[in-house]
Amino acid sequence: MSTATVPAAPPTQNRPSGWARARVILRKYYFVFALILFAALLITNLLVQRDFGWAEQVAVFAPLALAAMASTPAIVAGRGGIDLSISPLMTFCSMIFATWLIPAGLGGWMSVPLIMLVGTAVGLINGMLTVLLRIPAVVVTLATYFVLAGLSLRIAPSTVAIGDNWVGELDDSLWGFGSLVLILVPLIGWAIMSRTLYGRQLFAVGGNDATALSSGVSVKLIRISAFGIGGLIASLGSFALLAVVHVADPGQATAYTLLAIASVALGGTSLLGGRGGLLGSLLGAGSIFLVQSLLTVLRVPAQWLGLFYGGVLLVAVVVGALISRSGKANA
Repeated sequence: MSTATVPAAPPTQNRPSGWARARVILRKYYFVFALILFAALLITNLLVQRDFGWAEQVAVFAPLALAAMASTPAIVAGRGGIDLSISPLMTFCSMIFATWLIPAGLGGWMSVPLIMLVGTAVGLINGMLTVLLRIPAVVVTLATYFVLAGLSLRIAPSTVAIGDNWVGELDDSLWGFGSLVLILVPLIGWAIMSRTLYGRQLFAVGGNDATALSSGVSVKLIRISAFGIGGLIASLGSFALLAVVHVADPGQATAYTLLAIASVALGGTSLLGGRGGLLGSLLGAGSIFLVQSLLTVLRVPAQWLGLFYGGVLLVAVVVGALISRSGKANA
């Protein structure tokens, strides 16, 4: 008489836990959480606001989106590359455009490469001071923050109108979505760059600079250039800022500093470096913007915004640290 053998159940200890599966997904698709949150907030806003006004919302959102994306490259490069000078740099570039370039007859499309040059130069200076002198990026960029804010006030103590200029008409072009072009340009550029040797080196430096250095990567040059890329994107943000308010206002120098960092963290970019990208920062900025819009419509007190930003930043930092630590433990 033969007896049937029942196959043994696979050992449960070999099955990945729910957190392990979630960690794998988040490491591969860092922007998943921000995408889900953005979609949920967008649907909620559309239900609450019958007249959402897509073109107007995109125009107002563009400066925050570009500030968040400009903050991303230096953070991806690692070593705590948090750039606090992005928002003042956007304002500084807008002051140069309104007070110097327009009166000099350079307020047309020729102003774009000039302003981009200014933004890139400031970013590279931040990078060189941080990398070559080994000063924490927060310290260097905080100093730049005050310098740029002071220079903006020195250039013009009050607001300066840009008059009849192509920047003021930007949001009236492309069916009201002119500012969307300013968002798409760095996003597409980053997508292309990420697939190049430089892009791979940037993520390698942010993930483990010692390993990257031993592989022949110029770690210092990569980190300095990351700050330059951030400054370049911030210069585009100055045009988005001018397109919304039609004036260069030195009082706006600090408007997007903390919101940009919170957007980057919410978008899944690790503040420790090596993981993330502009898409996540864009979605993170979109989520914060939609929360602002929703709370304004619902007439929720403004102090709740600060609580939300702080909570989001704290949760994003903790989750990012856990993901990175788990990844190193399993490496």
